[in-house]
Amino acid sequence: MKSGTQHSTQLLMEVEEIPPTSSVASREEACGRVATLLMRTTTDEKLIPIYRGKQVRVGRKPICEEVVLHSVVSNLHFTVYVVMFDDASQPLVYCWDNSRNGTYHNGRIIGTGNRVLLTDGDLIEIRHACSFMFYQTNLTANVPIDSILEADRAVMENYNISQRIIGRGTFGKVFLAVDKKTQKQLACKVIETGGSKSRMTKARTEVAILERLCHPNVVTVYDYHIIQDRIYILEDLITGGDLFSYLVKGDVLRPVPEAEALVIVFQILKALEYLHSKNVAHRDLKLDNILLVSQQAGSRIVLVDFGISKYVDGQRRMTTVVGTPEFSAPEVGFADVHKGRSRRGYDIKCDIWSLGVVLHILLSGISPFYDTSEKPSKIARNARECQLNMTGPAWRHISLNAKDLVSQLIAVDPEERLSVTQCLSHPWISMHMADLQTIYDTKITADWKVPGHKVAENDSMSGVYRFVNGTDGV
Repeated sequence: MKSGTQHSTQLLMEVEEIPPTSSVASREEACGRVATLLMRTTTDEKLIPIYRGKQVRVGRKPICEEVVLHSVVSNLHFTVYVVMFDDASQPLVYCWDNSRNGTYHNGRIIGTGNRVLLTDGDLIEIRHACSFMFYQTNLTANVPIDSILEADRAVMENYNISQRIIGRGTFGKVFLAVDKKTQKQLACKVIETGGSKSRMTKARTEVAILERLCHPNVVTVYDYHIIQDRIYILEDLITGGDLFSYLVKGDVLRPVPEAEALVIVFQILKALEYLHSKNVAHRDLKLDNILLVSQQAGSRIVLVDFGISKYVDGQRRMTTVVGTPEFSAPEVGFADVHKGRSRRGYDIKCDIWSLGVVLHILLSGISPFYDTSEKPSKIARNARECQLNMTGPAWRHISLNAKDLVSQLIAVDPEERLSVTQCLSHPWISMHMADLQTIYDTKITADWKVPGHKVAENDSMSGVYRFVNGTDGV
């Protein structure tokens, strides 16, 4: 017991020792400039380039890339960093307020610990000391104005929804928006249903579920509007990119230190514990749908994209083959969909399998069932056969407890697969529980507050079930 406690402390201390830019600085420094800051003081002007893969810290400490020796400047006043989801996406440049005296963005204080997405022409100020004009060109080059969005703006009078696209998916686009009352930046997810009743039902289901959820590791929905065959969902702007882009280096995924994987998985379990207690199955848990608030080790993570999530009433089982084959449990049925095999359906433990695949990737940088053919049936067959190999070089320094948890998450028989409660009791988690909970309470969620518009935490999910029951045939 004593040695276990010591190991717990040592392992979690490693999270503190990981450099804040560990995921970013390791990327290719050869990438070009993505933006520029024009710094002005009372006596001087200076151009500061911003590169992908690097951050610009401003403050009095010598470790800062830009040192400003002034009494109103904090040791670390603010940080500018870049997020890119992939090579084809536009760089998203954020300003993170680290100060005590305040960092101002276009005349409004950002707030300690808060972040804002920067747009060409924005002004950052450390009042009485210096200012920084932000320049970023070609954000909308060759991108036509979205005339439909322009027409719909008038209906959404409480928000300024820009033409700036900050994300894309099979559902449609994500635009940068601002709440006019609070000036809070939001993400505006636009789902184009194309007149399809089933797609509209799924979109409405996503909103109905998320409206009744309130958890620091689950994306918050603030408002939504349905306009003809489009649905606009106003939700949290998550500022650290997704877990895939955090892990990717060149053409491969890099593993993270075991201590960091532990903190990430603990947060995902916190989210799943909450969702499953509400009888909600996410059904598409994967790297792309796990976002980070910052690119630092130990960042708060947030589950997003509840487009195919499902409220499961009682013992009712789901039967629709949905999700991403690489992360989907065998019982979901990707291997059976073209075979005509009878299936018993599946329950919320499908999320646990997906978590196992995520953990496997975090620890090894390897997806356990991925096939170069990228055929869903082939990937699903690999999963059903479940030939896990945790003996390669990537696993050499991974603890036996971590390997054991992976094998118990990725169990073909759902009856043998751990539940969320059992996961939290597994030695890999439980022997570090006190430290994990302290980190979670004092650091990860310290700046998270329950949004004022949210219903009470103990509200029933019955309204969601009344709305979605029987609407998607699962």
